[in-house]
Amino acid sequence: MKEAFQRARDVRVLVGLILIAWILSFVMLINWRSESRSQNREEIKTRVSRILALEELTEEGQVSFQREIHEWKNVLLRQYDPTLRQKHLTAFLQAQETTQELLDAAQILAREEQMPELAEFLQISIFHRTLSLSYQAALIHLDAHDPLSFRPVDQQVRGLDRPMDDSLRKLAGQIAEYASRQVDELDRMGNGENRWWQLWGKYFVALEILIVLAFMRLIQLAQSTELKGRRAAVIMDSIDDAIIVTDPECRIRFVNQAAEALLENSQEKLKKNFFQQQVQLTDEHLAHVPDLLLQVIQNRQRASSGAVHLLHTPAGKLVPVESRAAPILTENNQLDGVVTLLHDMTMHQELTRQIQTQSFRFQLVFEQTGIGIAFCEPHSTRILETNQRMAHILGAQTPAQIVGHHFTEFYTDVLHANTPSGHNAFLKGLEHMVLEARGSDVQLLDLTGQQRRWYHQTVAYLHDLERHIPSQLVFVFWDVDDRVQLQTRLEIQGSRDQLTGLGNRFLFQCAIENALNRGTSSEPENSFCILLIDLDNFKTINDARGHSVGDSLLKEVALRLAQTVRDYDTVARLGGDEFVILLSHGQENSAIAVADKICHAIAQEFLVEGQRLHTSCSIGISTFPEHGREYDVLLRRADMAMYHAKSLGKNHFALFSDALEREGMEHWQLETELREALKCHEFELYFQPKISLDTGAICGAEALIRWNHPVRGLLAPDMFIPHAERSDLIIGIGNWVIQEVCRLLHQWDLMDIPPLEISFNASPRQLLEPLSLIAQIKENLARFSVLPQRLTMEITETALMQEKTWETAREVVKLGISISLDDFGTGYSSLSLLQKLPFSSLKIDRSFVRDFIDNLTDDTLVRAIIGLTLDLGMEVVAEGVETQNQATTLSRYGCRIGQGYFFSPPLQETRFLDYLNSPRKDS
Repeated sequence: MKEAFQRARDVRVLVGLILIAWILSFVMLINWRSESRSQNREEIKTRVSRILALEELTEEGQVSFQREIHEWKNVLLRQYDPTLRQKHLTAFLQAQETTQELLDAAQILAREEQMPELAEFLQISIFHRTLSLSYQAALIHLDAHDPLSFRPVDQQVRGLDRPMDDSLRKLAGQIAEYASRQVDELDRMGNGENRWWQLWGKYFVALEILIVLAFMRLIQLAQSTELKGRRAAVIMDSIDDAIIVTDPECRIRFVNQAAEALLENSQEKLKKNFFQQQVQLTDEHLAHVPDLLLQVIQNRQRASSGAVHLLHTPAGKLVPVESRAAPILTENNQLDGVVTLLHDMTMHQELTRQIQTQSFRFQLVFEQTGIGIAFCEPHSTRILETNQRMAHILGAQTPAQIVGHHFTEFYTDVLHANTPSGHNAFLKGLEHMVLEARGSDVQLLDLTGQQRRWYHQTVAYLHDLERHIPSQLVFVFWDVDDRVQLQTRLEIQGSRDQLTGLGNRFLFQCAIENALNRGTSSEPENSFCILLIDLDNFKTINDARGHSVGDSLLKEVALRLAQTVRDYDTVARLGGDEFVILLSHGQENSAIAVADKICHAIAQEFLVEGQRLHTSCSIGISTFPEHGREYDVLLRRADMAMYHAKSLGKNHFALFSDALEREGMEHWQLETELREALKCHEFELYFQPKISLDTGAICGAEALIRWNHPVRGLLAPDMFIPHAERSDLIIGIGNWVIQEVCRLLHQWDLMDIPPLEISFNASPRQLLEPLSLIAQIKENLARFSVLPQRLTMEITETALMQEKTWETAREVVKLGISISLDDFGTGYSSLSLLQKLPFSSLKIDRSFVRDFIDNLTDDTLVRAIIGLTLDLGMEVVAEGVETQNQATTLSRYGCRIGQGYFFSPPLQETRFLDYLNSPRKDS
């Protein structure tokens, strides 16, 4: 403000000096005019005019050259804009031509005046022409597309103009001096002019210089004022608040860009309008508020609204603003205007609402959450504030009861927390917890010191935003007591079998690993044995008597096993009906003795829930270190030995041997190849005809599976079916047989082959899964349009040992498919099966047919089976007929159908179809 006042004072002083100087100069000129004579006026006037013209031409030449240099710089600096460049180039050429013309004219006047500086005029004229050529040559290198091309152009002519300018300045001075001398001389010749100039000339010149200096200072002040005005405008436009400057009559003089945006109008439209017309403020009830501008004008002091008012914009919006105003005073303390500032409070109010909302939400969550939260001092852990849940956790009714306590008082596992070292250790632990962003389970005490529940704890620091140091320590707790208690129980139970109380698989594995870690040598004290025990026919008991009885039986078995071994041996249940025993410090002989003892103990009668039960067990034995040095290897080899024991007829035990592992590997390899065979369609059906023993005609055929092994060639069923029975592969193979039989029957019907009954074999595993088997049969009968009466399912006696398979057989008969009892007399035969199940035929096993001609016992059995079957109304089929004598005798005994190599071996499909068309069919 002081600088502005000083600048205004300087302007007034300079204007006064200029006016005084002009007046004095005017008076001097009048005086000079009155004293000058008219004698020789024309001659003097002519010469004076020539000298003055010469001086003027020289000065104009100097000015023109300066303009020429100025336009040259503009050409270089505006070369990026073709229009501006051409404009300044034209001006440059015009100035160049004007300069040359002025120099030539001045040279002519100098020659007429016969001046001694004529040679210098000539030299300057020539130098200017040369300089013009240099400029034109340099312009060729100016590239409008390269913004930096002006640099090499300027480099070519830089400094060439200075000698010219210096020469012109020097010549102008010489001309001025010469003109002065000549004019003085002419004055002396001109009737007293010389005397006047001697008296008043120096004052006149001083006044002229004063006028020039005053004008130059005015120009400087104007430029400074303009620059500062631009700076002020930029600063005011950069301010986000709206700034409005008015005069004392409240008319708008200036607004910044923020004001233009707020008032939705441009500065040009707002200027000279009254402030009250453009800025309309009301309170929140839309009532008018006191005019702040008028208060400032009246009081000549700053004023503020002190509240948020609503600004009504031309678009009808209401913008909350805060307003402040200040007077603009002159140096004489006169009011020159008012500056009003309007601060948009929209963002502030929005942030305030958000903060209030967040604060309300935090307080609501803080008070209502089920998580305990406490704010403490960072170094002493003194409690500053808690929520209600935290108070409840620490056994208080209200948070006020625990405020002021130190949090370390409530930890059960913080020892000596009240000592400096213990307290520091506790804080150190909290710092690690914060840095690692993890929590921990802790047990807290209440105010009475009694042990409370388990809680999960997390800790965080609240930092002072100004000093960047922790200001508060925040504890967060939530109840995990149930989880901890459950986890504890699970850890205890995790090593025990819940049903029998024996160790489980995990405990047994730990025992084995401990035994392995005790020593790796083969010393007797480091050896041990594993006995893997599996109950025989437990599933039958479980299905027949129920799971309750089965569980009770498992408990009794576990008790007998525990009584059979030593206290330091480990007995565990792996799952189901499978148990395992670790015989510590035992070798092969002791393991065999214990296994025999166990088999005898389990074979004894069990009294379970008032029921007498009998079972047995199969035991596999492996020893360390002979049979392996790893847990998995030892257990796997004991498992191999156990399955071998089952294959011996159950209630047996077996010791692992390398032969068992080779057999196991072969089984695994064969099982893998069987899976590939199913995928690659390597199976094929062969058909063995069934022949009427009376007529010799074909009355059916049995479908028999063969495996076209890619390496071993054609394999019979006995080479791979037993392996398939031990896995789930038998289900897939059986389903493939059913599908293939139906497909071929459909294909033969299309070939007009007479209808033929085909029998196929069902495995015990298929019969134990009735839903899958029945669905497979229905699907293929419908898919290939085959009548169920053309199919016969052959079932062995062994497959019917479980009553569950009986219902499956009945469901098959309901579909219209016949069932036949296969290999009669070789399995666990029960004549009651012939009554309970609707068999349509019975097949005498080949073991009876082979020797019945020469063996009286077999002959008696064959006749008895045929007689019994005929009495029950079923057909009899004799398997393994190999001679004419056997066929004739069987026919005489009443057997009507025979099957065997005497008639035909199993035939591949094409050969079987050829066999159907052979003359033998009608013989």
